[in-house]
Amino acid sequence: MKNVTALALLTSLFALPAMAAQDAPFQHEAGLKYSANSEEFGDGAWNVNYRYYTAPVSQDESPYALNGFLAQTTNIGADYSMFDAADFDSIGIDGTYVFDNKWFVGGAYQKLDFDVVDFSVYKVDVGYYFNDSSKVAVFYTDGSDNIESSFGAEIRSFLALESTSGVDLGAMWLHTDDNDTFDLNADWYVTKAWSVGAGYSDNGSDNNFALKTAYWLRMSDSFSATFELSKVLDSDADGIGAGIGIVGRF
Repeated sequence: MKNVTALALLTSLFALPAMAAQDAPFQHEAGLKYSANSEEFGDGAWNVNYRYYTAPVSQDESPYALNGFLAQTTNIGADYSMFDAADFDSIGIDGTYVFDNKWFVGGAYQKLDFDVVDFSVYKVDVGYYFNDSSKVAVFYTDGSDNIESSFGAEIRSFLALESTSGVDLGAMWLHTDDNDTFDLNADWYVTKAWSVGAGYSDNGSDNNFALKTAYWLRMSDSFSATFELSKVLDSDADGIGAGIGIVGRF
């Protein structure tokens, strides 16, 4: 049944007639996404999400996937995820308030249900947009039921290019009582719709390197389809990660 549902979602995207997209600004974004591994594609995870921006978000020049980040405006969102194969589901809400001087504060709350265990996690962060396409922030995370607290810092910047859309670069450091984790990410946007990238993660005892690509298919100003593929370059990681989704903007 899961395979049939995922296949129906995929085929329906191409059955819709493509219309000329004018890249109109939006303030509401809602999405539905299915993610799985090619080894067990029928045992994937579903995510539904919604976000509201207090000011119109432009789609004119930047990559579609980065419009929200580059808008640098106050927003609030909610999401729900379900992964039947692991008897897991979660629901959460988050928001960011951006001041006129480009400082921002954010908060997030997530309630998770894993098998017979329920717990909650919250996060607060403070940061600054130091130019039109970059930010730096520090954050703190804690939770219920002996969830280990953590803190860290992150930096992200989009570098526009002349011949292609640009490169999205990010780095994050996370500290817990047990260890430190470092994540590096780079996505080259060949066009506004298509990106190829790489990611690296190291938690002290283990590290991995991944390659990925993504495509944002514009059907109209209010409807798009998204596709993602990724591969962890590790002998213990089999298969290819895949994601397919639909996004509505208005």
